[in-house]
Amino acid sequence: MQRISLVLVCLLFATLACNFGAAPTPVPPATEPPPGPEIEPSPTLPATLEAPTAVSGLERTCQNVRLIIPQGLATEIECRQAPPLSGEEVAPWEATPGHLEIDLVGYSLADKFHSPRLYVFPAVDLVAVQPAAAESIGRLQAILANPGVQPTSEQLPGVHFFNAAGVFKSNIALTNFQNGAGLRSLSVYAQYSAPANNYDLFYHFQGLTANGQYYLIAILPITHPGLQADPERDSLPPAGDFPVFPGFSATEAEITSYYLTVANLLDAAAPDSFSPSLADLDALIASIVITP
Repeated sequence: MQRISLVLVCLLFATLACNFGAAPTPVPPATEPPPGPEIEPSPTLPATLEAPTAVSGLERTCQNVRLIIPQGLATEIECRQAPPLSGEEVAPWEATPGHLEIDLVGYSLADKFHSPRLYVFPAVDLVAVQPAAAESIGRLQAILANPGVQPTSEQLPGVHFFNAAGVFKSNIALTNFQNGAGLRSLSVYAQYSAPANNYDLFYHFQGLTANGQYYLIAILPITHPGLQADPERDSLPPAGDFPVFPGFSATEAEITSYYLTVANLLDAAAPDSFSPSLADLDALIASIVITP
């Protein structure tokens, strides 16, 4: 992953806007190649994945999407159809053929950087207007085609509508939903070498329906008690196993070691040590049905 010069961090990102979309240019990691050619989603999914188990909770429908909210995760949904956006006046990461957004109202975490939201895109139409999405869908297909191989963080799909890149990724796992499959991970996205923290950490799922028509992305805030509360420089993690962020004056090797240690500790953490629990978030995803 490309590291931004520490001098540039101090001089250029001290006033970094809170909104990813407000920054002038994305800073992708070196391990992510530039957007590739258009990739049509495949209708095939790995047969080796187990079918999702039944989920109990609050059942809701938003247009052609049905889901079940596990008890205590949220109280309601808000359904919104985002209009098509394209053209020279639209930032590249904002281009969309039009898509469905589902907000989780009364989500168990509040006042985090990310809003708890599901996005459902028409996959082929999205690829036609969004090269970064084509790259991510291609990566996802490659992972789903080899379910016995654990992907590395560098091989994971990105979030095409974020003008930022993942600084680390952990808890990577293949996950089925009712009529499709995908991949989940935990991550922090930023335009600089940000510390792992509970303000920015989110559960990230990306999947395809079995017929290849729809591309599902879930962005759901999540926290772990071992991480520092926010990305501020004077914020420290609680006493325990998690390391202190080495700071912007650290070497690239020190920052890389820090991210690796954090990812390994989160990988080893019990699912119910997270808030919300990984089991509840996985259950939400497992309940989803997207019909034509």
